[in-house]
Amino acid sequence: MHSVLLVDLAAVVSEHGPAILYGRDTLSPEALTKYWAATHDRFSLWHQAMARYRRAEQTDSRTEMDAWWSDHMPLMEEILVSEMLTRVIAALGAGMDASSEDEEVSPVTHAILLNHLEASNRVHQIILKARGPLSIKAGQLNRIRQGIESWTDVLIGRMSIRNAAPFQYAIDRERATEYADEASLQGHGVLRKTSNALMNISMHNMISQRMSSKPALPAANREVSRSVMLMLRPELFDSVGTLKSLWMHRLENSVAQTDRMLDELTSADIHEAETSDSLELTGGSYFERWCS
Repeated sequence: MHSVLLVDLAAVVSEHGPAILYGRDTLSPEALTKYWAATHDRFSLWHQAMARYRRAEQTDSRTEMDAWWSDHMPLMEEILVSEMLTRVIAALGAGMDASSEDEEVSPVTHAILLNHLEASNRVHQIILKARGPLSIKAGQLNRIRQGIESWTDVLIGRMSIRNAAPFQYAIDRERATEYADEASLQGHGVLRKTSNALMNISMHNMISQRMSSKPALPAANREVSRSVMLMLRPELFDSVGTLKSLWMHRLENSVAQTDRMLDELTSADIHEAETSDSLELTGGSYFERWCS
């Protein structure tokens, strides 16, 4: 699996964040354990690559360093790009725990993000140390980093329209806040859905054009994506694997949540309800790319 698909998955989680955050028990212990294990395995592979960099650096051989860069350019791209999904999941965890006395999800998702940031910071250091011909590749990585940072704040802002907890995971909080304000003015109907779709396409195209065509760790990426999908499945999928309507999801929750649903049902235009059909737009087959 190419890490660009992890970007697409981050966009899905961000876009449907209000629906996912609506249920308190969405993330099961099994799902969190799977996510922790999948990311830990990937971190181990990243750390091995960084150990090889240190050995190449110690040799003070330009040939060794050039060879390391040639072998690990896609991996460094993946570290930078997949940080987007890690931040979005951390934001999701923070949003879920925001209204709860017990923090059950966010400590895990936050710890995973800290581990990822350690790897990302290592890549940033490698970029700064690049000299000579390697500076061209470093420039390519830097353009990827800049694009990812900007789009990450778009996704975080999209998750934070009614719940401010995800803002803490923005790279530039002011930028994320500006986007949240802009998105809130779009309403909750066709305009926002169209805007989200166009942004998702633009983000995918920009990132895919800047990356290597071959993934560095396709198996590890797939395990991470599967673990994220497992987070969504327990509450958001029915017994036959079909993604539930948000209305059904909300009816299964508390009276207060149901009251809010009834308020939207009796509004002048049900299509303007904040998340009236956000999950109905994506059937189970839509997610096969991340589950297979």
